[in-house]
Amino acid sequence: MEKSQSTTRVGKRRLVLACCVVLFLSSPVCSWGASLQEKIEKEKQTLQQLKQEIRKTRKQRDQSRKKQAEVLQAIERLDRQLHKERQESTSINREIEQIGRELDKIDAQLTGLRSDMREKRAVIGTRLKQLYMEGRAGWVSPLMTAISYPQFQRRLLYLSSLAKWQRNLFEEYRGQVAQRERLHAKQEKIRESLIARKSRIAEKLSVIRDVKSQKHVVLSSLKKTTRSQELTLRTLDQAEGRKEILLKKLEQRSQIASGIIKKRTTDVFRRGALLWPADGDLVGVFGRQKHPTFDTYVRKKGIEIASKEGSDIRAVSGGHVVYADWLRGYGLVVIMDHGNNYFTFYAHASKLLVKEGEMVAKGAVLGETGSSGLTNRSILYFELRKGTKPVNPLRWLAKR
Repeated sequence: MEKSQSTTRVGKRRLVLACCVVLFLSSPVCSWGASLQEKIEKEKQTLQQLKQEIRKTRKQRDQSRKKQAEVLQAIERLDRQLHKERQESTSINREIEQIGRELDKIDAQLTGLRSDMREKRAVIGTRLKQLYMEGRAGWVSPLMTAISYPQFQRRLLYLSSLAKWQRNLFEEYRGQVAQRERLHAKQEKIRESLIARKSRIAEKLSVIRDVKSQKHVVLSSLKKTTRSQELTLRTLDQAEGRKEILLKKLEQRSQIASGIIKKRTTDVFRRGALLWPADGDLVGVFGRQKHPTFDTYVRKKGIEIASKEGSDIRAVSGGHVVYADWLRGYGLVVIMDHGNNYFTFYAHASKLLVKEGEMVAKGAVLGETGSSGLTNRSILYFELRKGTKPVNPLRWLAKR
């Protein structure tokens, strides 16, 4: 009986435990636990999405930087190619001018030769006619009619000299005929060379047009979307950063060279006394404004002068050329140190006519205007700096 009662108590306990489990599972505490788990899973998903967004953003950033570098490299490559083609075109044009001078010289020689040959032909014709009229005895008759031996000798000497002169005349004439043929052949060869070079010039001009078109496409591609505008700003900032680094280095070097510059130049660097760096219209001023090539606002540290391509770029004051080379984003660049920590910066040139290290006078031609760098029109970008700090050039340039 005791055993039966014990079994009954165990059964009751199990029943109570089962009821407690059922009540717990149906209670708010259990529901809260399930809700917490769902929240944890949701947060995990959110975190995963955030990580994906970070990866995507980093990838876009890397792609943007890569695109930015590619754009600058593409523009610099096209600018260098354009510069090379223009140099070759200039060289070919010089050859054409030289060929033209050679042709003029040959024409003058032929004109003189023809005149001389006409005279010789007339003399030869007259002499041949005389010989024909005299017949075979023409040479003997003067000798046979001599009345003395001395007269005979004189006539013999005269006839010998006459024969020699006639022989020389004929030889000179034959030589002139041969010379005329050589000059004609040379003239023809030079003309063929001239035609070939003019054909090459036409090809070069075609290549230059193609390269300009390619550059225009590259620059235009930066203006299509807002994202591209952001890329454009970063591209411009990157170009600006390179320039700032370069100018800081040059400023440090200037501290050493400043005394030398003062000794070598007598120009006074003062407000209102500086020459304009190029002829043309002022299209960009110091400060915030819209970029002339891209549909975006930038803060300019200099001015822009729209000038006919190939126009002179002039030194605003005497000084020392501390940089004359390519600078990515700005194309062909000249930087001058004028002493007292004043620098001038000339960008987007098509050709440079000075080298680093040269001392140049006020008004000296530094190069020619063009469209190298981040621009698709002929323009000169000009900056004036006191150390690395940009100042408004319009306050320093002479009024015009």
